[in-house]
Amino acid sequence: MKKTVLTAFISVIVFTGLSRAQDSPGTIVEKYLEAVRNNDYERAYSFISGSDTTIIHWLKLIQYIKKITPLRLTEIIDLAHNAARQEITSTSLSDSTCQIKIHSMIPDMEETLRITQNPEEIKSLLARGGLPMKERSGECTLIIEDGMWRISKVKGISSDQAADIATNFAELILGKDEAEEIKIKIDVFIRLQDRDS
Repeated sequence: MKKTVLTAFISVIVFTGLSRAQDSPGTIVEKYLEAVRNNDYERAYSFISGSDTTIIHWLKLIQYIKKITPLRLTEIIDLAHNAARQEITSTSLSDSTCQIKIHSMIPDMEETLRITQNPEEIKSLLARGGLPMKERSGECTLIIEDGMWRISKVKGISSDQAADIATNFAELILGKDEAEEIKIKIDVFIRLQDRDS
């Protein structure tokens, strides 16, 4: 009797551990998007496959931009991330790959910055539902790696686009000269990343 109870107990523990470890592709994508929205890049990395460095480059670029830009600009980047809303619209699963399509509503920061460049006023717009938004669609490809689903590719924003957006924001908020200095640093960072790939 004791042996049967012990076997059942161990089975429950193993099954529970496996079910937690075997998150569905959709759950992985949702956790990744939540980590990016919350600027938790270390957590975001944990959902990415080692097979494609594009996503990692993009996340590292965002971290770098936030490191070299003044707090005023960093606050606005954080607000833009936090305001984004994504929804999975379809999942196509095969044996070892999965395609997930995503519909996003993201802040239209160019329009927002025409209204105000003050982070507190942008927060107020967001709280009142008055922040200008725009639609985007994207797609994540996932593969099984070490027995877990991992994101291997994201169609959507690239490092080049992220660099352009950051430079445009910097020009609007900080002025042309400071934006140019930031652009030069970003270009050097991207070249170093490309060289090390």
